[in-house]
Amino acid sequence: MRKIIAFAAAIALLQGAVFAQNLKSVPEKEVKVNYVKDFQRQVKEATDVKWYQMDENAFKVIYLDSEKSRQAMVFSNKGTETHYYIDKKYCPAAVRDTVNNLFKGYEVSDLWVRKVRNKMTYQARIAKKSGFLWWKKETDAKVLSWEVDGKYIGE
Repeated sequence: MRKIIAFAAAIALLQGAVFAQNLKSVPEKEVKVNYVKDFQRQVKEATDVKWYQMDENAFKVIYLDSEKSRQAMVFSNKGTETHYYIDKKYCPAAVRDTVNNLFKGYEVSDLWVRKVRNKMTYQARIAKKSGFLWWKKETDAKVLSWEVDGKYIGE
């Protein structure tokens, strides 16, 4: 029984890592100094901070804010964007309807509000899931966008 529980826990941890599948985890010392300073200036009470390298000039930091809500910031030469993650049980109807009607067989795996230069949009990461019981593998992941009023923008 213990082996089954340990195996299930290991699978759950691996599934959590799927979110960052296109990102390379990096220590803070490998992130551009100006990005780290900008993050520390803007978010003073962050915990569980993890940095990821998206490409040569872009880095993403995922962290818990002072209220223990998961958030993220993306730093690049083009500027900074902020992601405010939303629990899937609060998924807007427009997001649910679009995924159910246009992307049959897909499920929302992550949902957030993306803020760039004071413009906000909803974004959702969707994927097909296949596997057995609790061991599910995500395939064909996509990120979709909506205006705040619910109008679907696209992939």
